[in-house]
Amino acid sequence: MSELRPELLGALARLHADARVETLQGDASARRFHRLYLAEGGTRIVMDYGAPFTGETDDVRLARIFERADLPVARVLDVLGEAGCLLLEDLGDVTLEAAQARDTGDLYDRAVELAAAIAARGTRSLSASDRAGGPALDAERLSFEMRFFCEHFLCGWLKAPPPPETTVALLEELAIEVASHPRVMCHRDYHSRNLMVRGDGSLAMVDIQDARWGPDTYDVASLLRDAYVDLDDRWVEELLARYIEAMPGRPDAETVHRRFHLAATQRMIKALGTFGYQITRLGRTRYSDAIPRTLQRLDRVLPAQSNTREIHAALRASGVFA
Repeated sequence: MSELRPELLGALARLHADARVETLQGDASARRFHRLYLAEGGTRIVMDYGAPFTGETDDVRLARIFERADLPVARVLDVLGEAGCLLLEDLGDVTLEAAQARDTGDLYDRAVELAAAIAARGTRSLSASDRAGGPALDAERLSFEMRFFCEHFLCGWLKAPPPPETTVALLEELAIEVASHPRVMCHRDYHSRNLMVRGDGSLAMVDIQDARWGPDTYDVASLLRDAYVDLDDRWVEELLARYIEAMPGRPDAETVHRRFHLAATQRMIKALGTFGYQITRLGRTRYSDAIPRTLQRLDRVLPAQSNTREIHAALRASGVFA
């Protein structure tokens, strides 16, 4: 356990003597993750916050909200605040991204059904919790993400000059429109790397600490317009239809489809901003592979819908699709 912080090392040694540790590859989070192999058999995931904490973290509070809604997430097994970590159920190493590359089966059907369950059961659970008035993907947050894209992708990754005010205004209008969509509970990063395929073929979610209120198609847009996986457009339409069927209240399909397209547009542009920041500021070059896929998809889908053609033209003028 030599790679662990001294206070974390001591706490784990007291709790699980003779355990072996393996540090896992990180993601965009500031947290670190380790797998703990117990001497008596079995494993745990160590979520290391890097410093001691008091009280409940968002991970603990949100895990309770998900569990009350019967939504599958890693169980919190131990809270070691003085050591600055949580011990979580180990969901394994097989992500939806890895599984679909071998054999998709009906995994995406299950993932879409789970997204609908978050929007339905998760919304009820969040509404009844102490986070009912908590954070949301509101106009302020989504507008910030559009500015972040301009700074860290356009100017940072592409090294382009700042976009004209007309382009900034179009992105701001997109953010405001998406924020006005009906609000449900969202995982917020619902994509193929955050869905684990367990041994029995069922799905479970990780990286839930940013769950919050958001647009009713945000999670399914994150899944079906995933930066890490290519899905055929016809299949996307079929899966979206499945999601709409599972939504409460029998919403108008054409209206939901329009909301999906706008949410997916905002989400993909936001993702480019994140990738630009992770690469240029933090040196995490593993996100480079996701950029061409996202750009090609935006270049394909934006002109196909009348409500995003102007955004496509503005981004092209800024050198995004050059």
